[in-house]
Amino acid sequence: MIDGELMGVPRRVISLNPSVTEFLFLLGAGDRVVGVDVWSYRPREAMRVMRIGSFTSANIDLIKNLNPDLIILSYPVQRQLVNQLRALAPVLAIPTPVNLNTALGFFEMIGGLLDMDEEALRLVGIYRDLMRREANVDGVLAVFSLGDYVVPCEASYVASALNRVGLNYVKGFKCVMVLTNKDGLINLINQLNPNLIIYEGKTKTYRPQELDFAANRRVLFVPNDTLAHFGPSLPLDLRLVSEAVNNGRSFVEGTSSVNRPSLSDEWYKPYVT
Repeated sequence: MIDGELMGVPRRVISLNPSVTEFLFLLGAGDRVVGVDVWSYRPREAMRVMRIGSFTSANIDLIKNLNPDLIILSYPVQRQLVNQLRALAPVLAIPTPVNLNTALGFFEMIGGLLDMDEEALRLVGIYRDLMRREANVDGVLAVFSLGDYVVPCEASYVASALNRVGLNYVKGFKCVMVLTNKDGLINLINQLNPNLIIYEGKTKTYRPQELDFAANRRVLFVPNDTLAHFGPSLPLDLRLVSEAVNNGRSFVEGTSSVNRPSLSDEWYKPYVT
């Protein structure tokens, strides 16, 4: 999974994967992170680190100057960057996880690479414990608005995470779908017939005009980047989602993508006590 040879324990790490960035800071390796992508804002401390790339590009000159000994990126989203970056440092490509166990396995592996195995295992154990069943709804479907509509399938970390907290994902939906128009989304929804749609909007504020595709179906609106990450904030965000479902609300407030918590905030307390 690593393209290139690591020369000892990495001390200068670039993370182009926001979920990994959050884990690195909670792990206690934030002082090793010398560059991040523009979406790495969890925890807030990561926003002080130099921004050197996005999901589709990276500033090669800046990366050279940072002299990293490990670069971590997302695959296949950033696969076009691998050839350029492996000339600068070993590249660890993190595939989009197919379930939560896979995601947590990546965190354990990173802890091993950084010689921080015990702390990584502690954090992963807390992450698992936080994924408690707090709702009981069958036939849940997630829809992400990313310009196009992206609908995760049942073999995705999104479905896996929702199942863990009792928001049981629709059965029989085998492939992630990218839909370019609302008619296609309506057709898919009619086909799957979900009892609850969790809709992740493009903004951080509730926009009911985005939900006209749902007709009379029950929809829960979540701010951008609430479910579209698997970092340590995901179990905490899912608590808020479950609470909103149980209380019959139509909008989830207070997610990490809106609050952008600091390591010293109450938000991360479950991981540090």
